[in-house]
Amino acid sequence: MTEMTSHTDPGADPPHPYTTAALARLMLSDAHCEVAEAALKRIGTEGDSSSTVAPGDFVREAAELMRLAEAVQRRAVIYERERRTSWEEIGEALGITRQSAHTRFAEHVKAWREPLDNPERLHPDGTPDDRRIPYGARYAPGSVVPANGSAEKTAGLLDEWLRRHNSLADQEHSVSDGLPRYSTIEMAILVGDAATRLRRDQLVPDLQAEADLWDLRVALQERMLRESKGEDDLPNGFHQSLASDRARAKALREARDYDSVA
Repeated sequence: MTEMTSHTDPGADPPHPYTTAALARLMLSDAHCEVAEAALKRIGTEGDSSSTVAPGDFVREAAELMRLAEAVQRRAVIYERERRTSWEEIGEALGITRQSAHTRFAEHVKAWREPLDNPERLHPDGTPDDRRIPYGARYAPGSVVPANGSAEKTAGLLDEWLRRHNSLADQEHSVSDGLPRYSTIEMAILVGDAATRLRRDQLVPDLQAEADLWDLRVALQERMLRESKGEDDLPNGFHQSLASDRARAKALREARDYDSVA
């Protein structure tokens, strides 16, 4: 159901956000890059006799490399869980029991999922917004990009790094091209869920915000029509759902306008 990253012309519909599995894979790629960068610094020997090298430095650097490698392993487990890999399969890959794997890594997986499952807030497109999510995964159009960058930026930087350091990476987007994005139907579901959450959580009805969400859901369904190759590509009851969402957005706007006049 998810879409792979694509690089289209400026006139095309904008790409949807990366899925949570894509973010986990990006986090793993980034960790591998950190290990590679650290290892590359000590392959050469020309600085070994420098007066700036203190006794034990090479052991300390090896220990740091091991720490980074452990971070890779934790992120690999997180990604495997996003891929629906069982704890039994993870334990088997590590040569340990299912229970040992769960005991060792479950808290790391839980910490990863928490801001995704229970975010501080939701963006207007229904995706989670929480400062604990790596890379400022998604930020609203027009807002300031988070200090820790964005998933799109990180993927681009890793694309560039791999082109510089790996002669076998002959593709221009060796990292970002393999990262799945939400499909249009998945985005419509996210927006619908966000609208339901807004109605449930708000003390005072925000008719403008609700109308905006249903307008966005309508826009996504219209995009589904553009992307479809025929009626068989559309979910059952698609046209009824589209008409219902249009009517709901219109009713919310009319109620908002009535309240503003009253």
